[in-house]
Amino acid sequence: MDLARAYPTVRHPAAPMTHLARPALEIRAALAALLAVLALVLLAPSARADEPLNLPTDVTDTAGVLDEGAVRSALDALRDDTDQQLFVAYVPTFDGADGPAWAEETFALSGMGTNDVLLAVAVDDRRYALYVGPGNPLTDDQLDAVEVAVEDRLAQDDWTGGAVAAADTLRSELTGGSGPSAFTVLLVGGLVVIALIALVAWAAARRRRSAGNPAEGGLSTLPTDELERRASTALVAVDDDLKTAEQELGFAQAQFGPEATASYEAALAAAKGAVTRAFTLRQQLDDSTPETEPQKRVMLAEIIGLCDQVTESLDAEGAQLTELRNLQATVPEVLAETRERITTARARVEPARGALASLAVTYPASALTSVSANPDQAVRLLDAAADSVTAGEAAVTGGDRATAVGHSRAASQAVGQALVLLDAVDSAGADLASAGPRLDAALTSIASDLADADRLGAGDPAVSAAADRARSVVAQAQAARSGGDPLAAIRDVTEAEAALDTALAPRREADEQRARAAALLAETLGRVRSQITAVSDFITTRKGAVGPEARTRLSEATRLFDEARALAPSDPVTALDTIRRCEQLVQSAQQLAQADVQSWENRQGPGSGGSNVGGMILGGILIDSILRGGSGSRGGYGGGGGFGGGGFGGGFGGGGRSRGGGFGGGGGRSGGSRGGGGRSRGGRF
Repeated sequence: MDLARAYPTVRHPAAPMTHLARPALEIRAALAALLAVLALVLLAPSARADEPLNLPTDVTDTAGVLDEGAVRSALDALRDDTDQQLFVAYVPTFDGADGPAWAEETFALSGMGTNDVLLAVAVDDRRYALYVGPGNPLTDDQLDAVEVAVEDRLAQDDWTGGAVAAADTLRSELTGGSGPSAFTVLLVGGLVVIALIALVAWAAARRRRSAGNPAEGGLSTLPTDELERRASTALVAVDDDLKTAEQELGFAQAQFGPEATASYEAALAAAKGAVTRAFTLRQQLDDSTPETEPQKRVMLAEIIGLCDQVTESLDAEGAQLTELRNLQATVPEVLAETRERITTARARVEPARGALASLAVTYPASALTSVSANPDQAVRLLDAAADSVTAGEAAVTGGDRATAVGHSRAASQAVGQALVLLDAVDSAGADLASAGPRLDAALTSIASDLADADRLGAGDPAVSAAADRARSVVAQAQAARSGGDPLAAIRDVTEAEAALDTALAPRREADEQRARAAALLAETLGRVRSQITAVSDFITTRKGAVGPEARTRLSEATRLFDEARALAPSDPVTALDTIRRCEQLVQSAQQLAQADVQSWENRQGPGSGGSNVGGMILGGILIDSILRGGSGSRGGYGGGGGFGGGGFGGGFGGGGRSRGGGFGGGGGRSGGSRGGGGRSRGGRF
């Protein structure tokens, strides 16, 4: 899957073209333009008529074939009677592109949204496309009806009739009555049974999806603070789903091998892209640049839509892998294997305690904050896992294998989290052990900068201030060599050196700036990668307590890390600035996560935090496993459906839907397909 196309950056214009205030027939997913990345590439101020366009109005006719008055009358009737708006673009050619691709790019460039529909026709190419944005409530059968109406008119070179038929058929499908044209009356009469079946099926599906969220279809009527609450809740839930899904993938790969789980692995990767986009929107809402109230509501609704779609798709994938896994048949063996894993993991607890005790002799408590409680939490998880195995074995003996499956999955997840905690202790020891030489290297590097400051920055207040700060940091770092926190010292020295580099930049040659930035990046990327891993492990093993703020910071930090790593070879200066922002977010995520856990523990009351059940709740395992165990709702992920299979047809979320093709001639009407989350038809006439 091309994730850049499936999950493009979304623009949020201050005055979107869609009627966002109009009550939606049904609104579910993202409310913004697709593929803004392509828009950046195609923003030429004077595009040729056959290139994708930024449509200035709802009727664009560079081919000169339309009766615009007749077309506008049909468009106005559609807009007045429904919540849909049709845009019509007739051009000579699609510039060598296929119809759906041309329409998709035009849709994005024009800033269209959820309830917009685009009909694009290339008169000379004799190709057309019908494109629908993400989250549009139109069903496949409704789009099929529009396709039939449009294609039959275009095949007769009835250009105006094609546009009018699109508007009239949409209006008829959505209002349940006939449109004003005689052709549409006949068409709808012929398709009435199909339309009714489609509408009933669509409504039933909506009822099923809305069972757990009754107000899902009415986000536009909710107050902004309620949208905030739902978006935060959805982000936490979907982030937990992804973390659980990653563990499930490891279990499934160990049991069935990589080939049998390839579909699920690809689906999970696509889901991560969607959730990253949702967290990016959350970060934009949290940053220092304020949004208008309408923009904020659009972004919150998009977050909710993305999270809901990911959850649905993972559920669909889970049903397939549940069948493959068939834990009810193998649960006795799985329980026995889990008991062996518990024994193996327990053998690592005391060495981990000893390692922390040794580290505490050399390093301050602040250097061990993220891992100091790990052995105790690991013990609670392993005790809980043992209890679950015992309960599972009893359920097998009693003939209740469905319950045994739930206990088995809970035990497996508890062991997995315990191992993550113990691995984190090992990693902390290794990181601290290597910190001494790295701190020496950092001090050597900043000494060179200080020499440059003395040589180049005399009389420059900015350089003097940065140099004074650097000297203070160097003194503190020197002290940290004996009983201090070397990792924090490395971070502080690197930040001070970067600030000094920035102050010296106007006085240095560009090549020297690049070289120094590249040298700093080598150290910084590795350090920040370790920080991201540590914070991610902390959240994963305490996901029952950690809220959306910490997760949002970590998600944005991960995105910035990937961005910095990609920039490093070509633009190390920008990459260094990016990784500095990334590190700040990682630190913020860690502080927020630790505060959430502390708050959670304070609310539990005396003794409850140390119980086995409390340890599993803190890890989010009761929510993930016991309450869902054995039901098949998400026993695992894989096979068809959702991402890469049925469900969203090979790709989730980011794309819209399109219908297109040629018209007239031979060969008949083409079948539908999906690409990047969209649906399309193609051909020639």
